[in-house]
Amino acid sequence: MAGFMRKNYIGQILLGALLSGVLTAQTYGQGLPYPVSNSKAETSKTYTIGNYGLSGSSSLFTHSLVNRNVLSNGFVCLTLEIPEKNLVCFEYLVRCGVSQEGSNLQGFNNLILKMLSDRITADSENDDVVEITGSVVEDGASQDFCRISIVTAANNGAFMLRRLCRAVSQGEFSSEEVERARKSILGIVGESSGTSGRLYDIFLSAFYRLHPYKRSTQSVPVILKRLTAEEVNAYYRKNFTSDRSVLTVAGKFNVKSTVDTVKEYCQKLKPSSEKIIEVQWEPQAVEKEVYLYSQSELAWVLVGYQAPELQSPDYPAMQIIYGALGAGLSSRLWTELRENRGLAYEVGARYPDLVGPSHLLCHVITKPTSAGVARRRILSEIERLKKEGMNREELAETKEKLAGAFLAERESLSGRALHLSMAELAGAGGDSETSYLKNLQAVTSEDIKRVADKYLREPTIIIARPGGRLYWDW
Repeated sequence: MAGFMRKNYIGQILLGALLSGVLTAQTYGQGLPYPVSNSKAETSKTYTIGNYGLSGSSSLFTHSLVNRNVLSNGFVCLTLEIPEKNLVCFEYLVRCGVSQEGSNLQGFNNLILKMLSDRITADSENDDVVEITGSVVEDGASQDFCRISIVTAANNGAFMLRRLCRAVSQGEFSSEEVERARKSILGIVGESSGTSGRLYDIFLSAFYRLHPYKRSTQSVPVILKRLTAEEVNAYYRKNFTSDRSVLTVAGKFNVKSTVDTVKEYCQKLKPSSEKIIEVQWEPQAVEKEVYLYSQSELAWVLVGYQAPELQSPDYPAMQIIYGALGAGLSSRLWTELRENRGLAYEVGARYPDLVGPSHLLCHVITKPTSAGVARRRILSEIERLKKEGMNREELAETKEKLAGAFLAERESLSGRALHLSMAELAGAGGDSETSYLKNLQAVTSEDIKRVADKYLREPTIIIARPGGRLYWDW
């Protein structure tokens, strides 16, 4: 999940006076999607997912049970017990991304996440609870979600859970909280983006144009400086609602006490009064090129195409295309541009998991005089993929590489909990984690050619290199 996190190293202890409640129970087996409940009755359902080695076995045939509890206000709590780990992880996600911010509110999500993290990590005497207990707290905003992640020792889990739930349900932010968060963010704006981040933002703006994804997740200083506490609270009430929120708890913990704590605090949250409007979008059917001058002595070449969203049936095939083109040292672009031709200092690609229309972006860092030939070689490799597809050996190797990356992301508690939360908010269903590997294995070479021909058209190209020079690219 890319561009998602800001870190604080935090520690905390926990107590636990907990409420209990009676939930109706149903069991959902592996392969059955769980329904989204519109009723006001609390529900609890259980579904099965692959264990992916978290309990000490690397076998995909071992499984864990995820309990899905839905409060009457729509707030979802997922629990995954892994008692072999003496840790507990909390992943709190809200379906609130750049689409909700709007151009005049850019950076509100970062500000709110900073204030929520401050509520979690500072006690009444302003001591850093995180440092005291040695926990890790992270927060960050992406195109689709806002996220707070906490990892702590199992004996501190109840305390950290209570602090998280209390921070979320506490209500509106004071003027003092807003001012502290504003000063903190203004002090670091632009520090972490670097050349790569800035060029990526330029690509998004050129590629998406009229879609909300064109906006950066970075905060805008002029907006931060003029916002008021009233505006922030109005935005918080509208978007950080119970029915757009999910909390996943994974590791060693008491399920009943955890669910009772979530109910005690998060039942206070209000559901949204309006639905999220998904923006329909298709890229302009024309190739777009942007040429930039920089102070760097290197050249950057970015070539991007439209790509299917997370829920699309074309998603697995595009994942394989991404893996074959630019993921790792065995990828086509690495082999062709760096090993065979010595054109690149760095080669890579990205294909973000988005609820809305995504993109496949290939990049090369090269000499300024080699930018033109690097651009042509990228386009040539993509045309070759569209025409020839992939042979059986390359297809099998790429599937194995992607499956390994998939499992590696879920070896940690936070990785497992994050992906469960994302699947919940994206509406992917309880079997999405397990079905991904099956769908990946089912992709054929003909699927690759079909999906490549469908999406890899009319690229958006960004070339950035030193100014004050004349370049002959042909």
